[in-house]
Amino acid sequence: MTVKERKDQLMKWANEAIRDSSICNDGVIVSESYNGQIAAFSVSVAISGLKPAMALYYSGKGSSDVDKKKIIGLIADMYSKDTNTTISADEFYKKVIEKENSQLPELQKQITEYGIALKLAIRTFKF
Repeated sequence: MTVKERKDQLMKWANEAIRDSSICNDGVIVSESYNGQIAAFSVSVAISGLKPAMALYYSGKGSSDVDKKKIIGLIADMYSKDTNTTISADEFYKKVIEKENSQLPELQKQITEYGIALKLAIRTFKF
């Protein structure tokens, strides 16, 4: 798969994940705060590392008015499509947290790609 084909596929999955999730209701994002929280996810991974960022988002609300765990659900949905499996947000979180640090770089790359695609999709498309 070429880089362009990969990017196109990621955007398709991101669009589907958002559209089919509970953060979207009749084509409208239920809270604008999701826009910022999704945008911040990949930055959190880059700054804090994969496990701390996942733990922060998995914990739920924090200082925003949205349930950040739903963003882990979006990421898990994209991972499921990418790997032709079905994995819940809870199972995905556990999978990431249980990985040895030496096993994290490839998974971190994938998750960062998903986060960036979600950011682009939520800021570009009407659902």
